[in-house]
Amino acid sequence: MSEITEENPYKLTPILLKRFHQFKKLGDKTKMFERIIALGKKLAPFDAAMKTEDNQVKGCVSLTYITGESKDGAMYFQGESNSHLVQGLLALLVDGFSGSSPEDILAVDPKFIEEMGLAQTLTASRANGFMNTYAMVQNIAAKYKN
Repeated sequence: MSEITEENPYKLTPILLKRFHQFKKLGDKTKMFERIIALGKKLAPFDAAMKTEDNQVKGCVSLTYITGESKDGAMYFQGESNSHLVQGLLALLVDGFSGSSPEDILAVDPKFIEEMGLAQTLTASRANGFMNTYAMVQNIAAKYKN
């Protein structure tokens, strides 16, 4: 499990920690959006059969889906959104949490989102949708916690 350190005050997973530092360095809203959209383009294709009401992120302006499963004690997520920006935000979470244990995922402090600069660059509705997606990831991980 990640420990709180000066380098990692939010107990981020290794990939989230890497992204956290990358985004903090950007500072420019346009560059941040470009980076987020680029992340979304790398997200694996999402199975259309998984586009169910149970997998839909509630409270998100865009049509967004996320699923998660546990394999050998690690969580793996998939997702899709009909918005390029939201697809990128989803990729941040999917990539950032996949491969981590449910306990490590649940230990992450969501305050990293503000510190990273994301909350300030998103509209209120996008920020709310991102937090709902984050909460859904947390809920999925909680189902697999030991």
